Amino acid sequence: MNNVFTFGCRLNFWESEKINKILIDNKKYNLTVFNTCSVTNETVKNIVSSIKKFHLRNPDMKIAVTGCAAETNFETFNNMNEVSFVIKNNKKLLEESWKKLPTKKTLTNLHEKDLIKLKKVNPSNSKVRKFIRIQNGCDHSCTFCIIPKCRGKSISESIENINKEIEVSLNNNIKEIILTGVDLTSWGLDIKKNLFLGDLLRNIFLNNNKYFRLRLSSLDVAELDETFFEVLKEDVRLMPHFHFSLQSLNNMILKRMKRRHSVEQVKELFEKIKTISPNASFGADIITGFPTETDEMFLDTKKVIEDLKVSHLHVFPYSEKNGTPASKMPQISLEVRRKRAKALRELGKKIYLSELKKQLFNKHEVLIENKNGIGKTANNFKVKLKNKSVGNIVNVTLSKIKDNFLLV
Repeated sequence: MNNVFTFGCRLNFWESEKINKILIDNKKYNLTVFNTCSVTNETVKNIVSSIKKFHLRNPDMKIAVTGCAAETNFETFNNMNEVSFVIKNNKKLLEESWKKLPTKKTLTNLHEKDLIKLKKVNPSNSKVRKFIRIQNGCDHSCTFCIIPKCRGKSISESIENINKEIEVSLNNNIKEIILTGVDLTSWGLDIKKNLFLGDLLRNIFLNNNKYFRLRLSSLDVAELDETFFEVLKEDVRLMPHFHFSLQSLNNMILKRMKRRHSVEQVKELFEKIKTISPNASFGADIITGFPTETDEMFLDTKKVIEDLKVSHLHVFPYSEKNGTPASKMPQISLEVRRKRAKALRELGKKIYLSELKKQLFNKHEVLIENKNGIGKTANNFKVKLKNKSVGNIVNVTLSKIKDNFLLV
């Protein structure tokens, strides 16, 4: 049973899994939860629309809303007739928050369309991959971001708890662990001075002798420590795909965003990773049309993305959030923001295909993730193989491309 619709980041998916377990343990069978995201205004509009459509198809099902948008848009959801409960983001993992809700203990069947959607969109349904939260919150103050208001200050999970969750996962035949958090690279700084993400990675590998694949969610250029690079050299279990929260690749815009890295630091970092792991691939979050971004500034970003061959792009038109410093800056028209986002996405497709071709006629380790034989290489390119069982890690030479998948 899964009765949680999840929007937004990988961290939300990990939290949704925890919420769903609480619902099952407390027999909240006629309650569906919308675990929300507030990264853009468009996202919030889509969530509101999804709730209304869901209610029309499932009028007897109670609806609860939680997540970041429950903080930033509390009144919006609290005033919706379709919504029975709004749970604040910092209360959503507390069993008491759900246990006390007045719901029936009899099973309410969902509309078939929603059952399919819940199964399709939730990565936690995977039998071979597992998200594990190592950190929550953020201590920084990027001018466009409202997440610190939603999630509070950075808090790290203990090494002991992380290793315990990894051990349980591996004993349940999980083959790939994805460490996630709001500000992943700040892990450890609230526990002890000079304790960094690299130290955690080394400890994880020392405490687990089994072979498994370890991936990292979004990283901050300014916070990667030297031990991280040592681990990358030492242990092949750290998968060579790294996604960075870049947001822009123009130094003036980065300053106005109050980001803590420069374009030069990004270039230096990518080169350093490539020196250690030549087959590494890169992803990035980019915001287009940030206030005061000129055409020339945007072209700077576009050129550096092309030069660095960033193959996995997540592009968002800038979305002003009330109360943020950026919302008070001179705004770029929505049309221009979307036009620039479209241009970057098209560039991203070209780079992805170009980098995909470089994988041909090389041997790759592939984890089979589902019954259709779909999986990913270590450096995160999609593969489709025939006659392979879910959970198998195979070494294959890939020789063809079809529909952006690598084939044997």
